[in-house]
Amino acid sequence: MIKEEKVLAEQIKQVQKEVDELFGQYGGSIQVRFIRCGSPNCYCARRTKGHGPYYYLERRVSGKVQMIYLGKNKMDVNHYNNYHCKMSNLKKRLRAMKRRHQQLHGVIMSITQLVKTNFE
Repeated sequence: MIKEEKVLAEQIKQVQKEVDELFGQYGGSIQVRFIRCGSPNCYCARRTKGHGPYYYLERRVSGKVQMIYLGKNKMDVNHYNNYHCKMSNLKKRLRAMKRRHQQLHGVIMSITQLVKTNFE
């Protein structure tokens, strides 16, 4: 059981590293924006919506919000959506592995405590 815990701990480190790498490259949320151009003669000045939709990746870097333009077409965003789905799946897997690791650790600690009390 201790060997299983060590193997699981190594797997957790590996998956956490993958999540961190993906988040470093593609972390954030995809935002859809409609922009007003500022021209008083443009249709966007008379309507509720502006030009667009334009897709942005919004992320926090050192406490500041950073907006990265992804493109105007929905196809430009699919690349980022694939990474977000992959990251979401990795995070779910990581949470399940951490729960299992905690269970194993709890069992090992209770067995260790039981052995100590029997030999004292």
